[in-house]
Amino acid sequence: MKLLSFDIEISKVIDNFSGDLFKHSPLGISCAAVAHDEVKFWQGVPQLTKEENQQMVRDLMDYKDAGYTIVTWNGCGFDFRLLAEESGMVDECAALAIDHVDLMLLVTFNKGWYLGLDKALNGAGIGSKVHEVKLKSGETLHDMNGGMAPELWAKGEHDAVLTYLRGDVEQTLALAKNVQKTRKIRWLSGRGKPQSVAAPKLLTVRECFSLPEPDVSWMDNPPTRESFVQWIPDWERKVLGRLF
Repeated sequence: MKLLSFDIEISKVIDNFSGDLFKHSPLGISCAAVAHDEVKFWQGVPQLTKEENQQMVRDLMDYKDAGYTIVTWNGCGFDFRLLAEESGMVDECAALAIDHVDLMLLVTFNKGWYLGLDKALNGAGIGSKVHEVKLKSGETLHDMNGGMAPELWAKGEHDAVLTYLRGDVEQTLALAKNVQKTRKIRWLSGRGKPQSVAAPKLLTVRECFSLPEPDVSWMDNPPTRESFVQWIPDWERKVLGRLF
């Protein structure tokens, strides 16, 4: 299986953010990347245009047609949804989302809750996400995270954001290969207890919906499976094969 990881950074600066990012739409896309045997970037200042986002969709479709399996961490509920909004190519992005491997869904659909990429990377022995990036002043930022990317991009710190983005796609690709080899996603709980989810194969988003639903009765507000795909028109038929 030829794997290709994919990730996006938004361009909109949101002050005091909490909750659902899409309540602040349009979010814009400052940059995006894929990694396979090399890393390819799309980037725009201040953000990618609609036409450039449409080209990104076509590029991703070309990768898929060339036999690559696209892999993300939360790409179904975020990256492909965002790309659909910014490109206007909703049906094409929906098809890409449904047929790709979202590693986070393998955890969420099995356990009933979210898991951060950092925990999965550490559990696989790959190391943490990139948290240190160099600014144009020569200063090193030691606590970089995705929430800081829009403001840094707006300030012209493009290399810092691209360094962070490169780390995300390269490490997501490394994680996917690790899951292929070990057939599990591993992490440590907040109390330091080893946790894992079996992954005999890399399931597509569509295939994840066939997993048995976990018991979430103990949770106050567990994520629903529908919440990841409700942005897709006629998602019940496309994902579940249901006719109403």
